Amino acid sequence: MGVFSRFRTLFARKGPKRDAGPTASGQLTVADAQLKQLAAVQSMRRGVADVSVSRQRLDIQAADLQRAMDSLQNQAAASQNAGDSGAAQTALARHLIMAEQLGDLVTQRDALAEQETMLITSLTQMQARVSGFNVTAETLKAAQTAAEARHSIAKSLDDLDGPG
Repeated sequence: MGVFSRFRTLFARKGPKRDAGPTASGQLTVADAQLKQLAAVQSMRRGVADVSVSRQRLDIQAADLQRAMDSLQNQAAASQNAGDSGAAQTALARHLIMAEQLGDLVTQRDALAEQETMLITSLTQMQARVSGFNVTAETLKAAQTAAEARHSIAKSLDDLDGPG
């Protein structure tokens, strides 16, 4: 198999394909590889977005829980001032339970924030690799076009010289 036919096979794309899968020879074309890489980048972006949304939900829950704890603290103080120590103790007991829940929420949020940071780093690296691959693919396409042009020129010159 010659260089030109290898280039042609590498860059050939038979009909519109929906799935980026191997060709009949079991090899991926450059276009198929680019589609797979694009799908991987999009999937990674969705993952980052999902983790970010989950972290933001935990932030909102933590803020709501903190407001509820502040309210219980105020209720306990008001009950204590009114001389109702039972209600004050109940409010403080609920406050302690909520404080534990808040601690758990903060731990979960911090874990998600760390995971989000790692995913963003991985996404950035993946995008750089995909960009590098695309540059290489364009370089190969340009080399193929140049080789085909040289071949066409050589053939035209041979035809001009004729069987002479």
